[in-house]
Amino acid sequence: MDRDFVDKTDGQQKRQRDKGIAKGGAAEHAYNVIREEIILRLAPGSDLDDALLVSKLKLSRTPVREALARLAGERLVQLLPNRGARVAPMGWNEIREHLEALDLVQRLVARWAAARRTEAQLAEIERSEARFEQIAAKEDGAAMIEENWQFHGVIAEACGNSIIAGMCKQILTQGLRVDRVAMFHEYFGSDSTYKNHIATIIEDHRKIVKAIRDQDLDAAEHFARLHTETARRRYSEAISGRIEPQMEVALNTTMEVI
Repeated sequence: MDRDFVDKTDGQQKRQRDKGIAKGGAAEHAYNVIREEIILRLAPGSDLDDALLVSKLKLSRTPVREALARLAGERLVQLLPNRGARVAPMGWNEIREHLEALDLVQRLVARWAAARRTEAQLAEIERSEARFEQIAAKEDGAAMIEENWQFHGVIAEACGNSIIAGMCKQILTQGLRVDRVAMFHEYFGSDSTYKNHIATIIEDHRKIVKAIRDQDLDAAEHFARLHTETARRRYSEAISGRIEPQMEVALNTTMEVI
C-alpha cells in the first residue's frame, strides 16, 4: 500500500475527528486529557512525545500543540526547543518555591475574602467545602484534587482583586503536578495515616470557611497559613518516606551486660 496514501488518509481522518469534537473543541479535548494525565499519572519531568500524543488522542497535531502551549502557560508543561515537551519538573527547589508562594497568596486571599466576600460568594465557598467532604467520604482522590482546587479558587475570587485571584489560581494549578501524594490512598503507608491526613484537610477547610463567614480577618489568615503547613508536612513525608508507627524501632532500650 502506498505510504503517502496511508499518511494522507490518516491525516484526513484525524481532521474529521477534530471537527467531530464540537467546533473548536479539539484543542479543549486534548487539553483536558493531557492535563488529567499530568495530575493523575505522569511524574514531574516525564516526556510528552508530540507524535505519541497525536496518535493516542487520534487528533491532528494542531489541537495537540495548542493544548501543550496552554498547559505551558499554566506551567504544568515545559516546551523544549527541538525536543518536544515534558511535564514541568518539580524537585526540592520547585516545591520550596511553590509552598512559599502558596503560603503568601492563600493567607492574602483568605484575609481579603473575609473582608470583602458577598453572601453569594460565601454560599459558593460553603457549597464547595461541603462537596469536598462528600467526595472525601468516597476516598475519590482525583475528584478531591479537582474540588480542592475549586474550593481555594472560589475563596480567591471572593478576595475582590482579580489580579491576586489569578495569581492564586495559577499557583494552585502548578501544585496539581504533585497533589496526588496528598489525596490518593496509595501514597500513604497506612489507612489510618491517610484518613488522619484527609481529616486534617477537612478541619482546615472548615476553620477557614468559619473565619470568612464571621469576617474574622486575622483568623482567616491564621488558618490559611496552618493549611499550607498541612501541605508542607505532607510533601515532606511523601518525599522523604515517612516511617509509619508500625515500622519504628525503639533505640532507647538498655542493653543487658553479660
